[in-house]
Amino acid sequence: MTGEIVLIIEDRRENIVHLANNVLKPNGYQVLTAMDGQRGLKRILTDHPDLVIMDLNMPKMDGLEVLAALQERNVEVPVILTTFYGSEQVAEQALRLGAVDYVVKPYEVEDMLRAVKKALAARPAAAPRPEREPEEVMPLTRQVERWMRDMNILNRVGKALVAQLEMDRVSSRTVEAAIYVTRADHAFLFLVDAAGTEGLVLHAARGPEDASVRLLDQAMEGGLAAQVVRSGQTVRRSSSASETDLVDVAGSLLGPMMAAPLRWQRKTYGALLVARNPGEAGFSEADAEWLSGLAEYVAIAVRNAQVCEECSQIAPDSTPGEEMLKLQDELDRLAAQLDAASATLSSLSARLTGEESPAE
Repeated sequence: MTGEIVLIIEDRRENIVHLANNVLKPNGYQVLTAMDGQRGLKRILTDHPDLVIMDLNMPKMDGLEVLAALQERNVEVPVILTTFYGSEQVAEQALRLGAVDYVVKPYEVEDMLRAVKKALAARPAAAPRPEREPEEVMPLTRQVERWMRDMNILNRVGKALVAQLEMDRVSSRTVEAAIYVTRADHAFLFLVDAAGTEGLVLHAARGPEDASVRLLDQAMEGGLAAQVVRSGQTVRRSSSASETDLVDVAGSLLGPMMAAPLRWQRKTYGALLVARNPGEAGFSEADAEWLSGLAEYVAIAVRNAQVCEECSQIAPDSTPGEEMLKLQDELDRLAAQLDAASATLSSLSARLTGEESPAE
């Protein structure tokens, strides 16, 4: 510990505060911050930090774009990339662009501190030299590359989500993933009431002040979530003034919001709702596409967890009956549906890059 300067590039304030106050400052490091990739690149070029800890998914320039810009400018600075659970393979691209390590969120303090010490020990002796400012307008090819990368992240996060077999784990991962892919401040998972009524149950929620996902079992009536369950369509709103029950759960006012139905094979299992803080920009059409794609995976994951729970309630020594065979058949169909969704995303990715999908 010699007072090295660490630059945090992260668009979520609570993550910056956690990293600065619980990892870096208590261990003697000086902290600089930037809340998007473009500002982060400027700070690297002007302030010459000893280490950069940077999120993968950020506005204006994402983590991989910042790494590519540093590589183009021949700037050598150790970079640790932070990424969400399920997108680790995408983060491996960062290693090829010069990152020294990546840490998966949520992480333990000891894991991040270990990565920091390792990265600082390997930093180059020469200081990076300043170069030209980053371009304000992203070329079309870069936009396509970002879209393709985000699609790959959604694909991998979706697969990791469906691999969960317990409903509480599905709920927690869903809320975290919704915040991650839409850059929202709040996320809420609603499930259709198991009793067969038309009501919804708020099953999980997280906001900026929450240390982790809150698992709930709270009946909710009306609101945007109920609207998208009825319509089967993703909806964006510029205001959440009418969502008084949701504001009570969040413990603070909400700004722009968006919700997508958890719908698969003509059946709706609930709704996934995200919101930003008051005064922040509303959700874009692209945000709606990403949330809808995630919601499709969540619908499969929810049904998968439900089927597994139903299977676990059947006595292990009983003879497989008609109900058990039906459940097994549904699990097989769910697996096939997940493969089909992943194949579609892979095909789109290959078409964007002008490559053919690899032969099976």
